[in-house]
Amino acid sequence: MKIFDNSNLAESYSGVTTPLTFSFARYVYQEVYKNFCQMMGVSKKVVKANADMFPEMVVYIGGRMYYDLNNWYRLVSFLPGYSFNKGFFEEMLGVNKKADFEKKTSKSFFIRWFFYLPKMLWQALEIFISFIFMGVLVRKFNSNFDSIYEHYNAKDLSLENENSLKDIFRLLTNKLVVHWKVPIANDFAVMVSTGIVRKLFNKWLPEKNSYTFLYVGSTIPLISLDPGLVIMDIVEAIKNNKEFVSLFKSKTPEEILVILKKQYKEHAISKKVFSYISKYGDRMPGELKLESKCLNEYPEIFIQIIINAIKDTQPFLHKDIQHATIKDDDISFLKRHVLSFFLNWAKKSIRMREETRFKRTLIFGFARKIFIEIGKKYSVRNIIDNGDDIFYLTLEEILENTSTGRFKKIIQERKKSLNLWKTIELPRRIETTLAINNLEKSYINQKKNTVDSVNLLKGMVVSTGGLKNLKDKAVVMKEFDPSANFNNKIVVTSHTDPGWSLVFPFIKGLVVERGGMLSHAAIVARELNIPCIVGVENATNIINSLETIELDLNSGEITKK
Repeated sequence: MKIFDNSNLAESYSGVTTPLTFSFARYVYQEVYKNFCQMMGVSKKVVKANADMFPEMVVYIGGRMYYDLNNWYRLVSFLPGYSFNKGFFEEMLGVNKKADFEKKTSKSFFIRWFFYLPKMLWQALEIFISFIFMGVLVRKFNSNFDSIYEHYNAKDLSLENENSLKDIFRLLTNKLVVHWKVPIANDFAVMVSTGIVRKLFNKWLPEKNSYTFLYVGSTIPLISLDPGLVIMDIVEAIKNNKEFVSLFKSKTPEEILVILKKQYKEHAISKKVFSYISKYGDRMPGELKLESKCLNEYPEIFIQIIINAIKDTQPFLHKDIQHATIKDDDISFLKRHVLSFFLNWAKKSIRMREETRFKRTLIFGFARKIFIEIGKKYSVRNIIDNGDDIFYLTLEEILENTSTGRFKKIIQERKKSLNLWKTIELPRRIETTLAINNLEKSYINQKKNTVDSVNLLKGMVVSTGGLKNLKDKAVVMKEFDPSANFNNKIVVTSHTDPGWSLVFPFIKGLVVERGGMLSHAAIVARELNIPCIVGVENATNIINSLETIELDLNSGEITKK
């Protein structure tokens, strides 16, 4: 039985995505997890024996990306404490149904106790040491990344030829993939630390929602909050300047950009706007999908977001933030200090994960720039019709120059196929014995499911915002829409990723179809004290924009009013 699940993956790769994005992501997963295994003390012999697993960590079904869960359970089984880590892994991925990987245990008493046990203890020691020095390892990774990235990002890619662009891609990815085992190891630390926190909370405290206490900003603010906070600063500055308010309310985004560059080039507000685009230009909803539009290429999107933000004259909602704390009366002195230790470890690990996620955004953004330039050159040579068609080719086809004479036909067929898949809903979890091509045929031939109109939905509360319930108008976005008026409304969406951070400070509440306690929506909502419920099936199909909904922040129920 094959098990495919994208409960967590859909946060970064939502809906239908292109072959180039999938093939690039598959390559990254394959190489990174090989290196991660070796860092976690997995022998080269085991990695080699399971070589078939790594190219299949992610699969492509109906134009969508899924985890092959059998391979992920297999990966977790390489690490000590499988029975514990399996539960932590399922919690982090937000899967709604448990599964397992059957390990072979037919070994003699001597082999198990005098060979495997010492080997497992040694591996556990290696992992423990890496956890102790994770802060040092992440700082070193960030420093190495910055130096490598700055070197390549300084290049004018438009001056490079096709082969040179491909060489730059190979060199950059080879240099960074080896080091990317550190962020993955830190992800493992997040998984373990938050899993332990959850278990201790359930055992020792009446307050079972341990994730309410994972407020990272109590130490150092998350880097993923920066885009939204900077936009808030820009919006406040514009609101306090009547001339700029008039400009942003009366002109189109394209006109505003021209005026800012020419008439207000030296003005402080203009400098803030263009500084944001320069620094966070790659941070955009759908940022890991290479075909997504980025702010540094389409700055009018950013201007449109600002236009929407200044329309509302109400004060911002999330200024005074009060977060949950452990009460002395609820727990003994010793237990409180043990719990505080694991909470602090979890918070530190989450903060470092957000830092490395921003690095990931930069590298995906740079890869996009490389492929756009290759696409332009292919278009000039009439290999493809236009530059954006490059996204419908695979990484292997581009780098190996295979079937260049057939690219136009291949692209045409894939565009037609992906347009069809956009009309077909696929479940978050698929359990099947069918091969993927036969599975896809079954979905194409099935009758379209209708969604019943209901007044009550339910999900998992991941942030209360200090409230018991929240009632207000909803704005529904299956995909991010920069023209939507999200100010002081409850955003209902299928997913979010780190790129959504730029609008989070302006919203009143958040309802997400996908995600779990450690999803980006959950983490940022807790930091900003935004009421948030995740895992709400069919929310975008059942709730309508401007419809009033009420969030019960105890039960996770959502009622249409």
